Amino acid sequence: MNKYYFSLNVSYERFLPFYQGQVDTVQVVDEVGRRIDIPAKHFRQFLTRDGILGKFELITQVDGKFITLNRIY
Repeated sequence: MNKYYFSLNVSYERFLPFYQGQVDTVQVVDEVGRRIDIPAKHFRQFLTRDGILGKFELITQVDGKFITLNRIY
């Protein structure tokens, strides 16, 4: 199992194309500088009127397959 930590601050308007399925992937940079592509659908649960804000933990299998995405604050 691999864990990645990153912060995200995206406005509601900026995230709409991702939420609506027009854009499939969100690219983030974790705390150690790795670029990670995450399917946008995993962020939908975190969208508020203010957008998506916070620090997140992505957990994947060793082969990179998604397990879970959690907002940790």
